[in-house]
Amino acid sequence: MLPTLRSRRVWFAALLVAAMPARPLTAQEAPKADVVAPPAIVMGRVIGADKKAIEDVEVLLGDELRRVTDRRGRFSFDPAPAGVRDVLVRKIGFIPVRFRVAVTPGDVWDGTITMERTAQSLPEVVVLDSSALKNYRPKWIDGFLERRRGGLGTFLDRTEIENSRIATTARLVATSPGIITRSGSGWDELNVNRCGSGFGTNSTGVVYVDGVRTETSTTGRFRSFYDYPPFRVWAIEIYKGRNTFPSGFFDPDACLLVLIWTHRR
Repeated sequence: MLPTLRSRRVWFAALLVAAMPARPLTAQEAPKADVVAPPAIVMGRVIGADKKAIEDVEVLLGDELRRVTDRRGRFSFDPAPAGVRDVLVRKIGFIPVRFRVAVTPGDVWDGTITMERTAQSLPEVVVLDSSALKNYRPKWIDGFLERRRGGLGTFLDRTEIENSRIATTARLVATSPGIITRSGSGWDELNVNRCGSGFGTNSTGVVYVDGVRTETSTTGRFRSFYDYPPFRVWAIEIYKGRNTFPSGFFDPDACLLVLIWTHRR
């Protein structure tokens, strides 16, 4: 049956609609994509009472993130996790600074932190070479002195650690010639040019704390130095190369040996 005139008009109109290109959606009609806020940044500068920048200041954000200020006193956490975070700013010879920051995604916190110097005093004075104080000396000191006289490693006692004003134990270790250090989140990496330890090589480094083997690394990355910051350390011994390792600490597979002593008695 032939379509009527009215039905033919409806059919023709439908055909035109189908043939017309789709009209693009307007900005108001287009589906909205999820907007993701950029990460937050916590940054700042540490200065002294004289307004001069302080280098090598340790800045801790929360329990895991750590930075050390550069020669301009600057530090930066980029990105920084959102939430209310405790901040600890510390360096030997200065009063620690503690505060909280509210970190919001997309925000930038940029502050200036002033640190005041403080007199550093030890709870007791131990003259390492004095036989008169032998009964008061830690048990490890005799071995430390004997090995230091041998001259095969690098040795730092408590006085040298205090005077260095270095903020991290890894950087104390790096005062030994031929060692370069860099820090990550929860670890410090040592690159030892004499034996190739560090930066992804297969050489092994070993750390002892108070005579107990606490860490072995085949990548040059160590966590022990975080657990024993300079204010807890009374002496450090660093040996590079197996032929320098002292008796009782020899490891045929290791190339770097670090002995940390923390006990005063």
